[in-house]
Amino acid sequence: MKKSNESTKRFYLIREDVLPESVQKTIKVKNALLKNNNLTIYDAVKEFNLSRSAFYKYKDTIFPIDRLEEQTRNLTLILYVQDEVGMLATVLNKIAEVNGSVLTIHQSLPMKDRATITISLNATNIELSLEELMDAIKESPYVDEVEIIGMSM
Repeated sequence: MKKSNESTKRFYLIREDVLPESVQKTIKVKNALLKNNNLTIYDAVKEFNLSRSAFYKYKDTIFPIDRLEEQTRNLTLILYVQDEVGMLATVLNKIAEVNGSVLTIHQSLPMKDRATITISLNATNIELSLEELMDAIKESPYVDEVEIIGMSM
């Protein structure tokens, strides 16, 4: 049995509101630095009341998913849906409307008029944010929930 490599880094998607304040401030500092090339790290951390050491500790370890999306080309979504005729076609049309390209689809067998659909798509030409894309799909009739379960980087 192969032992796990302790130096392997693991990544998680986590909601912003559960992050420690210093991590949230690090994101704000990074955004301020991106928006203003004349801003120094010293001035930015001072503006957000964050120590420089905390900024340097977290700056290379935290980034908003929207930044990741700029580099991401493939997404895998899981949809929790009601089993209705034409529902999948509606979802696929919505993805096509936003310039997404479907790579794979897997639909579970419906149980009690409910099913899950896993869709992998190329998002290169989608101009929506990930949240906007998920909301657009969720607006489709009979789609109850949309979650992201994978992204390529």
